[in-house]
Amino acid sequence: MASSEAQKQLRSRQEGEMKIGVEVIIIGEGKEKEEDYQDEEHFEYTMDGSVDIRGKPADKGKTGGWVAGSIILVNQGFATLAFFGVNVNLVLFLTRVLEQSNADAANNVSKWTGTVYMFSLFGAFLSDSYWGRYKTCAIFQVIFVLGLVMLSLSSQLFLLNPSGCGGELNPCRPHTDMEIGLFYFSIYLVALGNGGYQPSIATFGSDQFEEDDPKEAHSKVTFFSYFYLALNIGSLFSNTFLCYIEDQSMWALGFWASAGSAFLALILFLGGTCRYRHFRPCGNPMSRIVQVIVAAARKWTVKMSPAGVDLYELDGKELAVAVAEVGRYFTHRVSSSWTEPQWHRQTTSP
Repeated sequence: MASSEAQKQLRSRQEGEMKIGVEVIIIGEGKEKEEDYQDEEHFEYTMDGSVDIRGKPADKGKTGGWVAGSIILVNQGFATLAFFGVNVNLVLFLTRVLEQSNADAANNVSKWTGTVYMFSLFGAFLSDSYWGRYKTCAIFQVIFVLGLVMLSLSSQLFLLNPSGCGGELNPCRPHTDMEIGLFYFSIYLVALGNGGYQPSIATFGSDQFEEDDPKEAHSKVTFFSYFYLALNIGSLFSNTFLCYIEDQSMWALGFWASAGSAFLALILFLGGTCRYRHFRPCGNPMSRIVQVIVAAARKWTVKMSPAGVDLYELDGKELAVAVAEVGRYFTHRVSSSWTEPQWHRQTTSP
């Protein structure tokens, strides 16, 4: 009897320990699941195909948003101040310093302004096709700064002689063809830098907000209003302070102020590199258009499935992720989707 009671007590004790062990395991698993859930909440990624500077999916907590957007807004304000600091009084500079007639000066400035807009097309093409918006903005801003520094140096060292000339009563000495050529080279370098930068910076700013996120979608619309405000604030300062400085024959100081403003804009832009969201460039659109035509011509006799089940195609958010990861190609046959030459494939979107 004593031995049977001892066995019962031992058995009940073992069962109790097993229950406690099961509870500990369940509690431990619950904590692990809770920690994993917290980790998943902490790393919330965008769903529009945007990536960070390392090419990984963009973390909403570490990239984009108003931190990156504010940097771009301030950058736009300084860059606008720098550009209009040159543009506003350029006709006056040509008439007073280079002693051109009003008609010739206005004609030269019109050509220069038109060149700025022509370079905008060039910058937009490079941005969308090959470089991406960040790289395009960075490279053309460097060119912009170099052009302004060259303009400031050439004006101070060669054009504004004797010192303080360029006013109504103190004309400058005649200039050589090399000095005038250096001046025109510098202002057209400014045109290239600013023209290539402008079409990409606004779009790059809007890239920092995800359109599928309701909160960020509203911020994306608001960003363009602030962008226009930043542009006008920069233009206001250039049309008042810099215009007054240059009108007092302090041309070199005005040009150096523009160069300094452009340099600050560049430093701010590069300083926010780790905070930006990026979209990969989509390649040359003309080659893709021709590719679609050639692929369609080669397969015009191929019969498609009425239900379209043989097509490799994605919709909505899946397409956005696929664009960033594996490209946007499909063919008439799934079995040959990734083995056919490039000119046998067609794109699902432009």
